Amino acid sequence: MSVTEAKSRLAAPNAAQRIPGILIVGGVIFAAALFGILTRPVGFLASFWPANAILLGMMVRNPRYAGPAGWAAAFVGYVAADFLTGGGWYVTAWLTAANMVSAITGYMLFRLVSENDRKLQHPVSVLYLFGICCMAAVAAAFAGGGAVGLLFDRTFAVGFKLWFVTELVNTLVILPAILTFPGVRSLSVRWPPSDGLSLETMLRGAPCLALILSVAGGVLIGGPGALAFPIPALLWCALTYSLFTTSVMTLLLCIWLLISIPAGLVDLAAPADPIRSLDSIRLGIALMALGPLTVASINTGRRELIARLQHIANYDALTGALSRGAFFERGQARLDELIQGHGNIAVLMIDLDHFKRVNDEYGHGVGDAALKAFFPQASKHLRAADLIGRLGGEEFAVLMPLADMIEATALAERIRLAVEATEVALPSGEALKFTVSIGVSAHKADASTSIDAMLAAADQALYEAKAGGRNQVRVRS
Repeated sequence: MSVTEAKSRLAAPNAAQRIPGILIVGGVIFAAALFGILTRPVGFLASFWPANAILLGMMVRNPRYAGPAGWAAAFVGYVAADFLTGGGWYVTAWLTAANMVSAITGYMLFRLVSENDRKLQHPVSVLYLFGICCMAAVAAAFAGGGAVGLLFDRTFAVGFKLWFVTELVNTLVILPAILTFPGVRSLSVRWPPSDGLSLETMLRGAPCLALILSVAGGVLIGGPGALAFPIPALLWCALTYSLFTTSVMTLLLCIWLLISIPAGLVDLAAPADPIRSLDSIRLGIALMALGPLTVASINTGRRELIARLQHIANYDALTGALSRGAFFERGQARLDELIQGHGNIAVLMIDLDHFKRVNDEYGHGVGDAALKAFFPQASKHLRAADLIGRLGGEEFAVLMPLADMIEATALAERIRLAVEATEVALPSGEALKFTVSIGVSAHKADASTSIDAMLAAADQALYEAKAGGRNQVRVRS
């Protein structure tokens, strides 16, 4: 067996590993279909049918489920839910086939876009989502439109329109929450437990409260305009919260509207044709969901761009150490805190030995490799509160809050030994070993202490280490 074949077998899940996923798909679709059936008003298709969108989202997020066994499990889930609620063979098979066509069409189309677009990370991603949902709804409407004539004695055109609108709104409101779900661990960071009713918490919750009040206002006032009441609050949520949070809030609002309007909980004008009116309402809800999703997607892109720019400004692109400006800024903030508490502070000045000679003999590529190899060896010995920055060229500095001369010297020696044992591969295949010289300075933080003065003292110690033969640690108070 070749190495490639061995890796392929290790990567591909065997039958036993696929069984839990298959059971999950079947169980989730059964529960979702059953929920949809139970929300079905008398004489209509389901007011809210989440099963197709959930199936599509599961397959897009977990392509390993999207094999024949996974799709078969989903089919069984649909059929089991329909039979449990009294469905007949002929109608069940027809409706299930249309549901499967919708999910399979959407899955095939999502494979044509990038992973970032599948997660709605770009502003144009929402347009891709809308287009895919429209095409999946068209496919489902062609497959299931005739069932409306069988069930409600309507023409194929009426059935096509009803199925298309229903499928479109369900996928548009459910899919974004599934596609943008960050994972349980990330969710616990994004939604931390509240410490109490602070002003920050109240301001953070204001958009959510506005959304609840706007929904309540729609219930009390009624009329067709009640559908638009929550839009300003939703846009506020989109500007305040993450894309996933906005997707969840939009989902909850749309579920409420999809279920409450046919049930009469929101008072709209009495329609002359219930099916036609329901089509219009659902389509309006689907298009309403696009606004906050687009705003949230644009806002997410803006935040990520700002974060990237801040990272570029604050960190050295080659090594990952703090930039010179960021090191001094954050170092001064740590020093100010220590001055108030009268704590100790230490700094290290580190210089790669004979770095110019390395560049001259082996080229700047090898010099850059040495710098990149140095940083993890140094940073892995630092404490969480320590700062390390690249001041320029081959010169680095470390700031250690609440550290005395003994602790700082011990850290410097550990860094020196770690770098001494590090090797950098040369183009010839040989290994380059390099060393560092380190100067250490420690002080009692008070009003007269400054970053510049501490670095100057450590730099003097570094000069003594170089003069003494390099690859050593020297101290100066």
